[in-house]
Amino acid sequence: MKNPIPALLVAAAVLSGCRSPYDYMENWLVREDAVRAFSVPVDVIYVQDQLYVDMTALPKMQSTALDAVGRGKLDGFARVFSPLIANEDDIENAVKWYVKHHNKTCRPFALIGEGRGGALLKAYAEDNADWLEGKGMVASFFSEVPDEDFVSKEMIHTIKNRAAEVRYRRQWGRDMPEGMLGE
Repeated sequence: MKNPIPALLVAAAVLSGCRSPYDYMENWLVREDAVRAFSVPVDVIYVQDQLYVDMTALPKMQSTALDAVGRGKLDGFARVFSPLIANEDDIENAVKWYVKHHNKTCRPFALIGEGRGGALLKAYAEDNADWLEGKGMVASFFSEVPDEDFVSKEMIHTIKNRAAEVRYRRQWGRDMPEGMLGE
């Protein structure tokens, strides 16, 4: 007689509903759930150069994610979501998780990707451009070469302005008048 335990575990998993790996904090370098959406105008999904392949790389990856988009550059302006990824399927799963859990109202968000992660994010964004824009994507920036100065003041300014334009259009039903952004 075969062991019934594996079949019972599979049945239990199916009945309980399989969870996404991105439901777990361990699969994010940065996931700013605690930052209230109303306290910042936009969200950023950041995918870095280093792809996740082993646990020894994790501390360096987290430090890179925080340096690149967190503390200082986007702090106080955006909530940051930086998933651990190893391939394009991981990017798709992470973005869909973000949309399901943090973007039910099509909140403005931007995609930022660097190096190998940036190349995978760019491919995903190109294949899903209409869907992403329909979910609130206001900007995307990709570099296939990692650069510690990639996230610049100009990039942040562009994201802020596009998010402001989207909010204005949603609230007033028309485009923002010229000169309101204070270029």
